[in-house]
Amino acid sequence: MLTEKQYTTLVVPREYLWWDIANKRHLSLESVVEGILTKGDLDDVKCLLAEVGIHEVRSIFERQIGKERCNYRPPTINYFSLYFARHA
Repeated sequence: MLTEKQYTTLVVPREYLWWDIANKRHLSLESVVEGILTKGDLDDVKCLLAEVGIHEVRSIFERQIGKERCNYRPPTINYFSLYFARHA
């Protein structure tokens, strides 16, 4: 579960990223990271990194892409793999 601060900072201003979720209050941090990295813009990613921390986002991202099935497209995986390798 997200903390109240994470919810108001990351989810409330970007509710359109989770248009198909009825109760956005129950989103996990993992689903917020995935939603922002796959559908967000640069400002969304900057806000995510500032709020959660680059090392935590990297850890979540690497766990998600390490699974047999993930929702990231190959260009997204490539970009953020290179980004985190350089900056985290």
